[in-house]
Amino acid sequence: MTKSRRTTSHLLVPLTVTATAATAAAFIFAYALKRESSATTKAVSARNLHRVSGGAHLLLGDAAVISKNFDRLHDFFLEMFEQTNNEPFLIALPFVSPTIMVNDPATVEFILKTQFPVFQKGVKSRELFQDFLGHGIFNVDGERWKSQRKLAANIFNVKNFKDFVNDVFSSEMNEFSSVLETYSETGEEFDLQDLFFKFTFDSFMEIGFGVQMKSVRAAEKAPFMVAFDAIQSRIVKRVMNSMWKYSIHSEQIKTIREFGRLVIQEKRLTQASGEGNERDLLSLLMKVKDEEGNLPSDEDLVDYVLNFLLAGRDTTAVTLSWAIFLLHQHPQTLHALLTEIKTVLTTDSAPTYDQIRTEMPYANAVFHETLRLYPSVPRGRKEVQKDITLPDGTFVPKGYWVSWSGYSMGRTEAIWGPDAKEFKPERWLKMEKQPSPFDYPAFNGGPRICLGKGMAELEGVFVLVEMMRQFEITVVKEDEVGYGMSLLLPMKKGLRVKCSLREA
Repeated sequence: MTKSRRTTSHLLVPLTVTATAATAAAFIFAYALKRESSATTKAVSARNLHRVSGGAHLLLGDAAVISKNFDRLHDFFLEMFEQTNNEPFLIALPFVSPTIMVNDPATVEFILKTQFPVFQKGVKSRELFQDFLGHGIFNVDGERWKSQRKLAANIFNVKNFKDFVNDVFSSEMNEFSSVLETYSETGEEFDLQDLFFKFTFDSFMEIGFGVQMKSVRAAEKAPFMVAFDAIQSRIVKRVMNSMWKYSIHSEQIKTIREFGRLVIQEKRLTQASGEGNERDLLSLLMKVKDEEGNLPSDEDLVDYVLNFLLAGRDTTAVTLSWAIFLLHQHPQTLHALLTEIKTVLTTDSAPTYDQIRTEMPYANAVFHETLRLYPSVPRGRKEVQKDITLPDGTFVPKGYWVSWSGYSMGRTEAIWGPDAKEFKPERWLKMEKQPSPFDYPAFNGGPRICLGKGMAELEGVFVLVEMMRQFEITVVKEDEVGYGMSLLLPMKKGLRVKCSLREA
């Protein structure tokens, strides 16, 4: 009996601690819910704000339904907007600032342009992506953002665009075509999306940083690219998970940043030897001084490299993958594209800058129609810096997120008409004027509109035309194609294809 009492007494300590911890957690959770609910009530009551279908749980908010639909979240948002007639709805998750989802171009313009100072990346967003993007252009506001953007604008101009087409794109495309020719000879199945990522990586490394990589010929994906892709898929979950700090992927972050340091070291060596191009983006960024007159540290430069790589490599590769898939699904569109290519390119040569810009409207239409349905950045989000009311009357408290879904907007009939979900490049040829960046936010809008828009369009159309001119691409496992959840919109399982030389 004495032994039994000692054993029971021994167990009381952890039980008491557990009970105390549970009580404390419940108290903290209840306090957080009370604090958030008062603001949420104010937001909802101001304009009958819709809630997520199947959500609004007393304790968990919308966590269960968001978790259930996470792998198809973009389509879930689209379904919600269809249910609400495109009116805003609220997402509430435990210990995460509430998000108001919007799907109206006028509201998107209000966020991105009219009230730009009110809707910022914000402190919470910087914390979420700090270990990955640091103080790079996509993770900062204010002067840090302005200085990086101003310098980046120096390489994104018409003269450089022409040089990119004549030099970098043509050179890298020759390497790319050589790899495709090998696959056409062997008849081997391969992942075209992976090859696109290597191609755009090589192109932007040379354009942005003056470094030649030649990774497109590598049989295996470089460790940096493996880590870079994996961290994007994992880091997006932080937005929905208040406990993300306990699941930091330190090895992947280490691999990514070590690669950035190697790029900086190589650039310093070429500068010291008097070799290399001093007009590339990295050379310019290395010379910019902060408010106190200090040059950027190597860690700051690593941030810059990773941010611009995210934009220059990933977005175009993703769009090209979806474009090839859509052309495979729509042979009549491919036929129209080939007709334009044969008409314009009367000799066996690549398109020039001027031909892409002025003589190939259908190829450009295919590129933009792909982005409309599969925007490389499928969702945008801003943190509200002060209480504000949106144009439709929705009140948004300070500290909330406001988010728009480019994926949903591209499929919204109120914006694009009754055939909004159909792939029809011809719609772009019938427009009296191009859609505003707030109807079609594929390249963002307002002061933060994408600086590389022109380069992405040129590279995308150039590669698309050259591929279709030279090769027939057949998607092998069409039923397995679908998007993966990431910062961007990659194909979850890649794009498995076979290719053959196109007959003249």
